[in-house]
Amino acid sequence: MKLLLLAALVASVAGTPTIPQAAKAMYNPDLSEGDIKGIAGQEPGHERAAILGDQYLWSGGVVPYVFGSSVSSSEQSVILDGMADFHAKTCVRFQHRSGEADYIEIVTNDSGCWSYVGTIGGQQRVSLDTYGCIYIGTVIHELMHAIGFYHEHTRNDRDDYVVIDFSHVISGMESNFNKDTYWRYVGEDYNYASIMHYGTYAFSDNWGIDATIVPTDPNVILTEAYDKYEMAQSDANEINTLYSC
Repeated sequence: MKLLLLAALVASVAGTPTIPQAAKAMYNPDLSEGDIKGIAGQEPGHERAAILGDQYLWSGGVVPYVFGSSVSSSEQSVILDGMADFHAKTCVRFQHRSGEADYIEIVTNDSGCWSYVGTIGGQQRVSLDTYGCIYIGTVIHELMHAIGFYHEHTRNDRDDYVVIDFSHVISGMESNFNKDTYWRYVGEDYNYASIMHYGTYAFSDNWGIDATIVPTDPNVILTEAYDKYEMAQSDANEINTLYSC
């Protein structure tokens, strides 16, 4: 009997899914929606209260950047691949800083994956933690925040496309699913495949088993940003619309 109980316990533990490090790095409990450090022009704690204005976009669609000293050559290669997706599909350009006052500093020695939304003025950090963030999809996701984009699943019209099952959301994390009431429409319908869309188990208290984001279309399978290798065409279209190009 003892052997049977022990075997059952081992099987139970072995069968419990582990949250991937790439997901942990995206779902930071002290940041808005898990990976938003702040929003240009918004008071901390009130980021969802107003729309992002044109004055918080990058001038001419050019985003000067520098790599922090922590970023290895192999990490730089992944990040540059992410930037290349923007260059191939949009008019936004990431270029090495040459004295510009406003720019992003990309680091890999901070905790988690996160960015500000839009340009906040001066130096602003984009964190791509070595432990969990060095994926092309994650890079693109955080850089889309930096140029002014929110999450797809917090769009004001999201209830037509997904159901948030709050019964499975980690206690205290419910606000990460608040809708962006004043989001800006930039020409594209809701897209499950957007690189700005979180996956099925975002902030789940039972990862891999109890879904928190449930598509209203039963044929849709949601995937995390880190499992993608490029932005969706709708993402690119929205960028080009936002930057009028």
